[in-house]
Amino acid sequence: MDKVNTFDGFADKVLKTYHMGEEEFWAAVMAPFLSDSNVLTMWKHRKVGLELLNLFKAVDDERTKFLAHYTIPNGLDITKWKSLNKKDEYFKDAYPVYAFLVIWMDENGLTDKLESFGDILRAVVYGIAGYGILDVIVDERNFSAIELLTAQALIAEYETKILTTFGVTEINLNILHRIRDQFLKAEIKEKSLREKRSPYDKDKPIECGFKAAHLLTPFMLSLECLGKSSLIDDYFEVFFLFGAVIQIMDDLKDLEEDISIGHFSYVTLDSDAFSLFKKGRKPGEIAKRLLEDKQRLKDIYTTCKKLITDSNTILKNLKDPFLPRIVHVTELRLDSYFRKELKLDI
Repeated sequence: MDKVNTFDGFADKVLKTYHMGEEEFWAAVMAPFLSDSNVLTMWKHRKVGLELLNLFKAVDDERTKFLAHYTIPNGLDITKWKSLNKKDEYFKDAYPVYAFLVIWMDENGLTDKLESFGDILRAVVYGIAGYGILDVIVDERNFSAIELLTAQALIAEYETKILTTFGVTEINLNILHRIRDQFLKAEIKEKSLREKRSPYDKDKPIECGFKAAHLLTPFMLSLECLGKSSLIDDYFEVFFLFGAVIQIMDDLKDLEEDISIGHFSYVTLDSDAFSLFKKGRKPGEIAKRLLEDKQRLKDIYTTCKKLITDSNTILKNLKDPFLPRIVHVTELRLDSYFRKELKLDI
């Protein structure tokens, strides 16, 4: 018997592991977001934890081979590119999310989509790679035309593959257009305001989540299959809300680097970061000053918690019993980051 491709076997292995112990499954899926010592954390839930850890590792290895195979015929190997490897965490964060997606689809009776889940994974790998490379290189003053064109090619592959899987309908085309449009508009606004001011408004933190929506495309494209297309705007808002929390944490991690290129993310609002930058202060010094401001960090944390609360409120109205799990993972990740990395007493 031929060996099943890792992507194609993903859904079956997730479901098999899930039925070994549901609560252990959820605890193990959440573990990568809570600790750098994933093996030790998952050992507490070893009945299913190591199964998932091995599965995620196998998928990550397959993703590297898959992307190399896509570009090597053109004389390239994008798996060696700094612009892609800088987004490595995005892939690793995505695997538990797609394990959630498998359970969500199974509970909602989307059997046909589970049978083609390998193609869903191939699509999102294209998407994460394409959008990831694009996000990185447009921050560079002299970016590579080859990388820019490759990013566009990957995004085209992502959209083609995902539409082939879910169907070319007006609703699905509009979903993909909205995701692409909001990403590009956010990037255009960000780049046009570089070294001028922050592209964000204090009272609209949700806009921080606009650039990561492609990660959750399969959830959105499933809605028409479920007869829930009238709820698309509500689901988009949920994904933007908790996606904003993830982006804000990334902005805190990238604070010095962002300031060095004249980008002032949401976390710099209502600070003297811009004026200090214009006076020639070093980005590292400005970032250190912001990260040592405990009251600022508490305010940012409070904003993120409200985004989580708003997301849960919408999901409660939608009566969706499984997506709150993803929001809960984001909240656990938020608490862990502020407590462990930023040393905030919360």
